[in-house]
Amino acid sequence: MAKFLKQRGTIDIFDTEALLFQHVVSTCQKQARLFNYKPIIIPTFESTALYTRSTGETSDIVTKEMYDFKDKGGRDIALRPEGTAGVIRSIVENKLYAINDLPLRYYYSGSFFRYERPQVGRYREFSQFGVEVVGSNSYLDDAETILLVKNILNSLNIFEYKVRINTFGNANCRNAHRDKIKEFLKDHIDNLCEDCKNRFIKNPLRILDCKVDKEYIEKLSIPVSLDALDDENKEIFEKTLQILKENDVNFEVDPYLVRGLDYYTGIIYEFDISLKDGKVLTIGGGGRYSSLVKELDGPDLSCVGFGLGINRLVLILQDLYQLEHYNESAKFYIMPFDASSYNIAMIIAQTLRMQNQSVVVETNNKSVGSMFKFASKHNFKYAIMIGEEELTNKLYKVKNLETKEQFFVSLDDIKGGKLNG
Repeated sequence: MAKFLKQRGTIDIFDTEALLFQHVVSTCQKQARLFNYKPIIIPTFESTALYTRSTGETSDIVTKEMYDFKDKGGRDIALRPEGTAGVIRSIVENKLYAINDLPLRYYYSGSFFRYERPQVGRYREFSQFGVEVVGSNSYLDDAETILLVKNILNSLNIFEYKVRINTFGNANCRNAHRDKIKEFLKDHIDNLCEDCKNRFIKNPLRILDCKVDKEYIEKLSIPVSLDALDDENKEIFEKTLQILKENDVNFEVDPYLVRGLDYYTGIIYEFDISLKDGKVLTIGGGGRYSSLVKELDGPDLSCVGFGLGINRLVLILQDLYQLEHYNESAKFYIMPFDASSYNIAMIIAQTLRMQNQSVVVETNNKSVGSMFKFASKHNFKYAIMIGEEELTNKLYKVKNLETKEQFFVSLDDIKGGKLNG
């Protein structure tokens, strides 16, 4: 057994799974750029106060899951548990709202940290991709964030998904709904868990998201947020849903949906995907928030954004298509028959790599038979053979390992791109 083992709730990702992981991230980034989002890179740790102030004192992230500690200077530091707070902090600190046209559109990706019970697709260090639209008051941007997720999933060949969607309307509607929930639940407080008794005082909406009291809460006819909407916000929600219908988004209105972060004040949504065994994984979600920029000492700007779990997307793609589907093999395998062939082998390899071709040079002095077995095992498309005759004539034998066709090329041929087809 190895002397050092990875920490509980962390994973090692390597070989084909790492290729799949990178494919998912690059697909998210490519699709975001098609919507004119720009990248933003934020620190992995921030002041603990940033998250307690922005994420909410009643959220599970703050109360149970944050990796927070004092650094050597005695400062309260936390590893980032989510991305929105750090992005908004960066926008405010660097005054990006003042030097760029609004709305700002940023995407981010990287590692995040939550101390929770590890399970399938849920880790203590996990990877996430997210976007934020800052300085937008339009429901069209709400709809576009959902369309972006749809495009990401479709680009990954995931077509069976469901969006659960709800809305608080705006801050005033949300507050009215919160008061109705509190009034309704005051007669049930003794039947709730200790966490929910605390939530009842600070943020009763979070009770709807409780995992402990889930069955009890579902039996109650709790008021829904849609009933607290004014006419304007009812119309906005209907217009948003109409856009989703017209763009073939598979959604259902979930009037009891409450996300785990306290800053949402408008539309909220989550994306669910079913595995082959019927298990449903929530891959992420988002929504509109109206006060976070101002709370972090910036101007009064409304925002919308989402976060997607990369680890869960990787699991889903493995379940749908099997890991081998994402394996990559180098295109060329260069076979030096003896030590005198090494130098030209390296020149040919570098020439091809400068043409964006993937190449493996055999460096371990294998026999010709062993090299062909290796080539077959690793699914190279071409073998380039360099022996005494090839060195003398300066013509190098190329074998198409799929068709078995053989031909000769010079170094000039290779430099001219003859092997790029």
